[in-house]
Amino acid sequence: MDSEVKNNMDTETADNICGQEWEWCLVGNIVEEHEYGEEHIIRFGNRQFRPNAKVYVNLIYGGMGHEKVLVIGLPRHSKDYIEIVIARKYVCNFRLQKVFKPAVLNRIKNSEWSWWGNTEESRSRIISALEWLNPDLQT
Repeated sequence: MDSEVKNNMDTETADNICGQEWEWCLVGNIVEEHEYGEEHIIRFGNRQFRPNAKVYVNLIYGGMGHEKVLVIGLPRHSKDYIEIVIARKYVCNFRLQKVFKPAVLNRIKNSEWSWWGNTEESRSRIISALEWLNPDLQT
């Protein structure tokens, strides 16, 4: 293969990786431990996710103060991302992040729900949600 052609292919590959699609997202972590049941048993993480697992959050389920949230994350016993509704009390440390991970972006793209997007409006909506979700971080 000609060296000039090979260099052009390397440049195109690098551009595809660097110029990859991205999306703003509300991100959180699964709680380390919580009480469960009448006996107040201490549980670590929740049924689907390990403690401190990173999850990508969508506030599609408004309900009574967003008691339930839609999340995408890596479950305890699988290597494939899942999209599932869980109680918001199992998610902590909410923050705004750009998502570049192809597996997560693919899951968001194939979701039946609309996610955040990569616009300035999406970023503003997440920031206003963060003010409500993390009131103790306000100055």
